[in-house]
Amino acid sequence: MKRNTNSHRRLTNEVAAPHQSRKLADPESKTDADALHHLGILRLQQGDAKAAAELIERATSLCPDAAEMFVNLGTAYRAQKKPAKAAQACRKALSLNSNLAVAFFNLGHSLQDLGNLDDAVTAYKSYLMANPQDSKAYLVLADTYRTLNRHHEAIDAYESALLYDPGCIGATANTATILRDLGWPHAASAVIYDTLALAPLDHDIRRTRGVISLLLGELQKGWAGLESRFHTSSEQIFLRDIPPAYWDGEDLTGQSVLIWTEQGLGDEILHGSILPDVIRQAGQCVIECSKRMVPVFARSFPAIRVVGYKASNIPATSAEGIDYQIPLASLGQHFRSDFASFPRHDGYLKADPDKAAELRARYEALAGGRRIVGISWRSNNEFSGEAKSTALTDMAPLLQASGVMFVNLQYGDCTDELMQVREQLNVEVIQDPAVDPLVDMDMFFAQVAALDLVLSTSNTTAHVAGSQNIPVWVLLPHGKGVAWYWFLRRADSPWYPSARLIRADHRLEPGQARWLELAERTATELTSWAAPSPVGG
Repeated sequence: MKRNTNSHRRLTNEVAAPHQSRKLADPESKTDADALHHLGILRLQQGDAKAAAELIERATSLCPDAAEMFVNLGTAYRAQKKPAKAAQACRKALSLNSNLAVAFFNLGHSLQDLGNLDDAVTAYKSYLMANPQDSKAYLVLADTYRTLNRHHEAIDAYESALLYDPGCIGATANTATILRDLGWPHAASAVIYDTLALAPLDHDIRRTRGVISLLLGELQKGWAGLESRFHTSSEQIFLRDIPPAYWDGEDLTGQSVLIWTEQGLGDEILHGSILPDVIRQAGQCVIECSKRMVPVFARSFPAIRVVGYKASNIPATSAEGIDYQIPLASLGQHFRSDFASFPRHDGYLKADPDKAAELRARYEALAGGRRIVGISWRSNNEFSGEAKSTALTDMAPLLQASGVMFVNLQYGDCTDELMQVREQLNVEVIQDPAVDPLVDMDMFFAQVAALDLVLSTSNTTAHVAGSQNIPVWVLLPHGKGVAWYWFLRRADSPWYPSARLIRADHRLEPGQARWLELAERTATELTSWAAPSPVGG
């Protein structure tokens, strides 16, 4: 899963109004600082930040006490992606004129670029002291609080934005997202529907409404809203404005259809469960997917042609002779309109049986009769990964369950964490050097197929297991870490019959406490599951 459900506004600097013409220290100078400054602003407005910076630098060398010049110099630096220099220029402006509010505002943007969000908050609040009715500034402040997961302060700032601009749809839409992240999706739904009434054609809001509706199990509304994703600023590049026509439910008998993926790897696997429905109807299917998934899709769906792409928004094969096209994630609106339409499958993706058998034999030799369980604990999702991740040491109660040998399924470098649990818990989590899911997904599918059980947070590993009908226990936090496709309060998954969803106690505060509670509760059940069956039982 690689994209957020919310719109992203680029933080735009304000331009400081030029001061009245000044007397220069050198009356014989042929260079007019104000003229250079004005010309720099013009170049900035024309998009030539480098030229703008050079001109304003010359102006400040002639007028080193002109605070507004340093503000605009900072804007030119920031446009060149030089946030440290931009922040330095804004601070220089404030040293010359501590009442120049625009310098605080622009400083906040530069600090955000540098990742100094707490300092950015301070800068924005200083700006608002001088401009207490600036709804746009409250919106920026609220968004910063939200990034910091300071949810209550974010909502308070959104309320201030709405106080001075009741039609501020960014404030209401993002309030809805916070409510969803806090685990209150019904409240979020009410707010987002009110927001949509104010801006019925806003695709970012329609998409957010779609995701919330899907989470609530309102599938038809949800799929319809999700279709707005291609018209949002963050995802419009993925829409293919080339033939053939997009399929919208027409009869596919004798027709050919090109299906392409545009989501992350987990979504590819998840929505891949709908491919058998299309294959049964269409005369011919072609699927374009990420290169790592080509061997798995090709083995699992031998009746279709599978092509790997370099980038999802760049067609990888000619569409000549193809009747229709559709993104894989858009198939849900035609085939998954309610929960009754989800089939109970015994695994729609297939691992290489020889590889799986080889790995199984190797693990059995190491396990010495213990049950073989894979474990994964992190997500690298750009927007929600932190909420779906924990440290391996937080899984200590699980790792100490008796009768189990653990195999590492976590993608990425886990060397330090594996060493830490070895030293602190005296637990050896097997790291198989022959498997690297970031390079070879086919081998990773085989590794998962060789296991008795998978324990995972919400990441690609859970999908790899569920798609093969391998037993998987998915550990879910409360709120933001619960992706829409796990829905609400269910202990089972309509997508994956082999999945069991173990949810955190929503009454606990976010963070380590929830993960430890999850691990402790699950460890008791894991020990019971791993215990040998009584003789004659």
